[in-house]
Amino acid sequence: MTVPEHLWRFPTREAIASLAIRFDVPNEPHMQDWEWEVADPARIDEYLNAYHVGELSDDERFTLMETMIQAFDDLPGPLEADVRWEATLSILDENIDLHAYSVWYWSDLEYELGDETWRVTPFLRKLVDKHRARLDPQSVSQDHDGGEPDDARESPS
Repeated sequence: MTVPEHLWRFPTREAIASLAIRFDVPNEPHMQDWEWEVADPARIDEYLNAYHVGELSDDERFTLMETMIQAFDDLPGPLEADVRWEATLSILDENIDLHAYSVWYWSDLEYELGDETWRVTPFLRKLVDKHRARLDPQSVSQDHDGGEPDDARESPS
């Protein structure tokens, strides 16, 4: 997945260690994508509560959001009917600078919407579109110059 380099952010060892203790989940050296491996749809309420309490560092909030997005992607049933998903989208929208990498990554812009994309992808693409000037200012400036951005795509509906 190509995320613009200026948006890169990754879970830190410290954030993982702290969240592993908080949620009493494994944190083993062989766990390559810890934030996704421990995601549990049954714990979404706990994740949201921990995010809102305000005791987490930015690194912890970033890592926890990755876990939350994975948990929602694994959640059975329609996401649009889940008020917790709407609350999570609001968090992402309000904290776009902190979660820009996650929003871009999970929006899976390299693919057409369909079987290859995640369940959360259509929702996160809307956030990318809303915040395009902040997330990808070069493409917006190319649009204003009359040219089409290099990564122009059809807008998802």
